Amino acid sequence: MKDVALEAAEFAIKKADELGAQQAEAFVGITRSFSIDVENNSIKSASESRDGGVGIRCIVDGRVGFAYVTTLEKDDIVRAVHDSIALAKVSVPDPDFVSLPSTSGTYPEIKGIYDPEMANAGPDVAAQIVSTLIDSTRDVLDGTQYAIEGKVSLSGGVVAIANSLGITAIDESTSGFVFSSPTIKTDDEQTSSYDYAVSCSLKGLTPEKVGENAAKATLALLGGKLVEGGVMPVILTPTAASTVIGGGFAGAINAEEVQFGRSYISDAIGDSIASPELTIIDDALLPGETGSRPFDAEGVPSRRTPVLEDGILKSLLHNSYTAQKDGVENTANAARASYFSLPNIGTSNFVIQPGRGSLEDLVAEFERGIICRNTGDRPNMTTGDLSAMVMEGFYFENGEIKHPVKNTLIGINMRDLLKRVVRVGADVRRTSGMITPSVVIESATITSG
Repeated sequence: MKDVALEAAEFAIKKADELGAQQAEAFVGITRSFSIDVENNSIKSASESRDGGVGIRCIVDGRVGFAYVTTLEKDDIVRAVHDSIALAKVSVPDPDFVSLPSTSGTYPEIKGIYDPEMANAGPDVAAQIVSTLIDSTRDVLDGTQYAIEGKVSLSGGVVAIANSLGITAIDESTSGFVFSSPTIKTDDEQTSSYDYAVSCSLKGLTPEKVGENAAKATLALLGGKLVEGGVMPVILTPTAASTVIGGGFAGAINAEEVQFGRSYISDAIGDSIASPELTIIDDALLPGETGSRPFDAEGVPSRRTPVLEDGILKSLLHNSYTAQKDGVENTANAARASYFSLPNIGTSNFVIQPGRGSLEDLVAEFERGIICRNTGDRPNMTTGDLSAMVMEGFYFENGEIKHPVKNTLIGINMRDLLKRVVRVGADVRRTSGMITPSVVIESATITSG
């Protein structure tokens, strides 16, 4: 599969050169995935999908054209090259476009991002994971009225990138996802929660732990109450921090958003924009992590980029276009959904450096406050204003968790939130968006009712 992908990429570049493109880039993606969905305590559906295609970006007189094809057949690739060049010739020149990236560096070797067992896993392996997931969830919920939803997804793929400036890159990786979401019903109420795991290897999916944690989290939400509003501390557990900081801050340091004036983080490189307690790194070189990769979506060698150091903004996240526009070093954060999209900017492994203490230790340090485990809300990226519904959370007082909360909102501006981080825990977990411990915000406005 790797040889086929690289051959297709190099063939596309050769044809683009023959047909008159001044610069060209080919992105080849080949994926295979198998997934099982669970509904009402049993398997609802199972599916296997295979996909492969080539995206081609061509440059003619400073004009950019892009086309893609959903096969790796040479005739189809030639047709896509023709289309890309034709689109480039009729597009509007971009005065900020300088060049496709080039590199003379070597690609790092990153261990643990490809698991042959996961890559070759079929229905029997996925079914066993599902069975374990359901059983471990059910064991904790025994004696209650419940329904379990869940999902197992196992995938593997190859990415190959080549361009006319000398980039030739190929990588093979795997990714798995396990999710359990039970709902329980009593005479008075109904509640649900979830847990999940993401991993590059089968061993890292831990369906027993996911099922048990999801069930315990659901039971813990029974008896939710309103709280007296006011200004008080908020503890963002890893899953909430992943949404609020992973989504809300990572998006703000996207160089494209900053350049277009769509970010609440402006020209602040070198400024103290957050608490000294907060250090954040984007690190694509971590062994065995789902965001790790030897190169980004333009074939630029991956790196470790300090974003915040003791609250000081050190870098935005760039791809080749934004780095050239700002005249700064490329951080190798080009990202694509697949071969059918142009590169944008995304994180790799977005990591909050841990501090000390468990969640219980953090609770014990404050007189009262709110624990937010889950919110679906992110800030307004232009203003930074955040109004976040606590979809799962708890009220604590005098070092003790008192009860779950309901109909409760957290209000704060992200610039204030970053400045008011007073503690970072050591309870690190890998979420779908980042690697983070719990984070304590000294004060935010709480409304409930």
